[in-house]
Amino acid sequence: MTLDEIYESFIWDASYTDEEYESKIAVGINEAKKYKYIYPFIQPIIPEKSKCIWEPCAKVIALKSDEELKPYLYLLFEWLQDLNWPGAYVIFDRLLKMPYTLLESEMTYCKRRAEKENDELWLMALEDFSKQINL
Repeated sequence: MTLDEIYESFIWDASYTDEEYESKIAVGINEAKKYKYIYPFIQPIIPEKSKCIWEPCAKVIALKSDEELKPYLYLLFEWLQDLNWPGAYVIFDRLLKMPYTLLESEMTYCKRRAEKENDELWLMALEDFSKQINL
């Protein structure tokens, strides 16, 4: 399955029943697991449909190992800029499962950037993340 076909399998359409849509997503996720690199699944931008595919893309990312995620941590923390974005909580929960030593540097950088940009939503998300990881 091509990347375009995977994205298409993630797009909801009113003609699908919930079961049909969940089945399409499962097929797409199963195919996406075969991709070595996760970058195409980090908040992809496709005309008019971007955010509707972010939740399944986050589920693909959540299946990857800590080592596979390590090069993308900054981008994954960026996903937490707005916890209302589809897939944000999937990424949040996956990052919580990683050792803090792997996350510390990127998380600190993102906190500084959020402070510099006065991004209150992102700061709140990162603070919430910090509280939960230290439990």
